[in-house]
Formats: sequence, C-alpha cells, structure tokens
Amino acid sequence: MRNPILPIFLTGLVALLAGCAGTEDKSAVYKPDTAEQSAENMPAAEGSQENDPFVRQRILADMLYEARMAYEDNRLMSPPGNNAYDGFRAVLDFDPDNEIALAGMHDIALRYVQLADAAIQVRQYDNAEDLLNRAARIESTAPEISAARTRLAEVRTIEMDVFDLDAEALAERDLKIMVELGEIGQYIRDSEATFLINARTDEEGRWIYQTMRDAVGGYRLRGNIALDNQPSIQVVLPKS
Repeated sequence: MRNPILPIFLTGLVALLAGCAGTEDKSAVYKPDTAEQSAENMPAAEGSQENDPFVRQRILADMLYEARMAYEDNRLMSPPGNNAYDGFRAVLDFDPDNEIALAGMHDIALRYVQLADAAIQVRQYDNAEDLLNRAARIESTAPEISAARTRLAEVRTIEMDVFDLDAEALAERDLKIMVELGEIGQYIRDSEATFLINARTDEEGRWIYQTMRDAVGGYRLRGNIALDNQPSIQVVLPKS
C-alpha cells in the first residue's frame, strides 16, 4: 500500500534544499572570470581614490597642519624631513598655487629676518648674515630681507662698546655698581656717545640711567632702555 504522506514530505524537502541554495552568501568567495581581469581592476580602483577631491583636500589639510605646527615650534628648516620649510614645500609640489603654503613660506622668511635683527642687537653679525641668507633662499625678493641687510651693513660700521653689569650687584644697589655706572656715564659724556641700557625690569633700567646721570652732574645722556635677562649697557660711539 502506497504511503500518501511520502510525496508531500519529499516535495517539502526539495523546496527546503532549494531555498537554502538560493540564500547562500555568494560574496564570501570572489571568483573573477580570469586572473588578468582581476589585476586590471586594481589600479583603476586606486586611481579613482587618489583623484577623489575629498581625499585630496584631506591630504592637503594634514600636510598644512604638520607644516604649521613645525613653524610654531621654530623648526623652520631643520631637522631634515621634519620642519616647516619641507612641509610647505611638499604641499607646493602637490599644489603649486596653494595660498596657505605660499603664505607659510613667507612667514618662515620673515621669522629669519626677526632672528637676524635679534642677532644684530647682541652684535652677532655673522650669525645675522647667515640667518638672512636662509631667508633669501626661501624668498629672495622679499623687501624685508633687503631692509635687514641694510641695517646689518650699517651696524657693522658702528664702533660700539658693551659693558656687562653684575646682576646681583644691581639687585642690591651696592656702592661698587654705582661707581661703575658713574664711570660709564662719564665715558658716554666725554665721547658724546649714545647708549642702550639692557635691564631686567623698567624700574631697574631707570635706576641705571639716573645713577649714570647723577655721576655727570645732570648732563643729558642720550639713550634708550630695553628689557633683557642679562643687564648691560651698549655704548655707540659717534662716527669719526
């Protein structure tokens, strides 16, 4: 006798197996038609990513940020490969008209001019010249560099005497420093020189000036006061 349930059971089993086959995850195994077709598709995908405007802007933004951080940290042209100049130069190689990178290069040149002026103030003339040469390698036509070279040339012709002052003696306002300042004041008066007082505070600078002036009977000494960690007096002698 034929079992009436068996055909129904077999029909259901076939349908179940067919359903499982239809839901198989075909993405788990990639089978290209040929190996050559697969290789050809890889460069095309990479190229499209590099040319993506969003990706390009992200790369530029990261490069500009690193270059600016190097500038703020005074890593202007060193160490090699980790400085502001190399960073902005890399951006310009990627995007020659990038205004932020061009401005960054200009800022580096101006920072070297500032450092050169600081070197001039302490009579480090060779160091100042080297700093200006670095600035010129970045932006040779900058008017600020030309002006700084003129300042350097002028001060090289100036005869100057520098008197370093004892910081502890100044703090105590002792007799020894007062005598020394009096002698400097007389030297300035007799030489008809000008001077620059470098003091740690404005009050200290004014005391130095008043002590020198008292020593010359109130004679009007011509000079200025600047703030510096190392007290000193720079006496600029008139040109002969």
